[in-house]
Amino acid sequence: MEEYISLIDNLAEKYNLKIFHLDFSNFSLIARVGLSLEIFIQIYINTRKQKTNLALVISDSRVYGIDKEGGFYHEHPFENPELHLPAEPMEIEDFIVKSLEYLEKMGLI
Repeated sequence: MEEYISLIDNLAEKYNLKIFHLDFSNFSLIARVGLSLEIFIQIYINTRKQKTNLALVISDSRVYGIDKEGGFYHEHPFENPELHLPAEPMEIEDFIVKSLEYLEKMGLI
């Protein structure tokens, strides 16, 4: 988990984000990194299940996400986050960059 904690810390610094929550065990991690408690990216990693779930959250609602369910990754697209579209896993940094682009389009940054 230490490599993931270091990665999240480095990415938060690189993109000028704050770490609002970080909790981990030997095999799982959950973090909230973002602009405020209302606008953040939730990162969930479980090494036992080999899964990384990522969600852009605004005012307690997921507006974009990539997660693994039933052994397969799917995307909750920004245009309609209720959909489940087949997807490939995404690197945390790539997800952050894409999320920041969406926040910019929304005029939130």
